[in-house]
Amino acid sequence: MPMINRSLLTPFTLVFAGALALIIAIWSWPAGAQTASLTVSPAVAHQNTTVTLSGSGFLPGETASIWITYPDYTVYGVAVVTIDVQGRFNHPYLFDFLGATFTPTGRYTYTARGWQSGREAYASLEVEMAPAPGVTAGVQLTVDKPTQAQGATFAFSGSGYQPGEQVALWLRYPNNAVADLGTQTADRQGRIGLAIVSNGIPVGRYALTVRGLQSGGNGIADFEVVAGDTLRPHGTATLTVGPGSSQQRSAVSLQGSGFLPGEVVTVWATLPDYSTEWLGDVTATGDGSFAAELYLSEQDPAGRYAISAFGNRSERRAVAEYTLLPGR
Repeated sequence: MPMINRSLLTPFTLVFAGALALIIAIWSWPAGAQTASLTVSPAVAHQNTTVTLSGSGFLPGETASIWITYPDYTVYGVAVVTIDVQGRFNHPYLFDFLGATFTPTGRYTYTARGWQSGREAYASLEVEMAPAPGVTAGVQLTVDKPTQAQGATFAFSGSGYQPGEQVALWLRYPNNAVADLGTQTADRQGRIGLAIVSNGIPVGRYALTVRGLQSGGNGIADFEVVAGDTLRPHGTATLTVGPGSSQQRSAVSLQGSGFLPGEVVTVWATLPDYSTEWLGDVTATGDGSFAAELYLSEQDPAGRYAISAFGNRSERRAVAEYTLLPGR
């Protein structure tokens, strides 16, 4: 049974990268005596704030791993540290290790675990929205159609900037994460134009901000993305996912039928926030069926998924629901 080759499609072709020091191997170790402690300072922070993790009660000289659980229960490695002779460590860092500003607001949990002692400690962090400038008088930013379905193009027009100045653009997502969209040059009349294609992004309310780097002029336009027609099966094809629910770091089985013999079937997932992720392509057998396995890691958000299979020649589409539970 083939394993689907997953390739994450990042909205607006922006790539957010970071050093993900994964610590999966040690998670299955039995916990030792719970004598360790972990604190994060500050415990409430804005996006783009440096926080410090402090641990104590570990074995002197042992190695400890630190990881973070996001509000949607995705898990990422933070660091591997060496405990000092007093059984302590201090680790300051920008908590958004995935890329400067792309951090949702909400409650996060840090875990630190000693490799030799098995001692484990936890600390919580509340991330709040970073303060942002308001709209500047004389600057206007508008969107042609403020509410559209996924896949539509949102066209923006701005005015009131200095002729020829550089303007910075950034986008606030429904979960308050912020994506840097780069810069643009205003024309001789101080105007700008921008089009955003909403393929595969989460549904919800967005805010585009355009700020003049010389004038400081600031324009903001809100828009809303609603769910597109990606979850409606059509044709005679069927898809089953087994089991119907499981925890992160598990494999599920996909069984499809009713497609054309030998046709390429594209498989994608609609995530709990209605964003979409391409999972891969499989080839139907002579009877129009296929079987594959999909691995869901600790970096996949917990919640309700819809798995879709689309026949590229027959245009038949089958959909099956699946629930991913938080891992232990």
